[in-house]
Amino acid sequence: MREFLTLSDVKNFNLAAEKLFLSQPTLSRHIKELEEELGVQLFERSTRRVELTECGQYFLPFAKKIVNAENEYLKGFAAYRHANGLE
Repeated sequence: MREFLTLSDVKNFNLAAEKLFLSQPTLSRHIKELEEELGVQLFERSTRRVELTECGQYFLPFAKKIVNAENEYLKGFAAYRHANGLE
């Protein structure tokens, strides 16, 4: 999801891969796998830019919620470990 959100933000596979500390082919493969899992194309690709498709726009708020939920449970669990001397 973070990869999807980063790519939707920067609109360039090379820049997104750089921000995510991934190779461009790895990012491309992950996005393609996500599209296959969902059964839709999330991005319109050109040689220089990518743009969200209508399906990508529809998926965007769900991806944000998933990443926010992940951030919340990681933060909460870190606080739990700290409070219970599990660090």
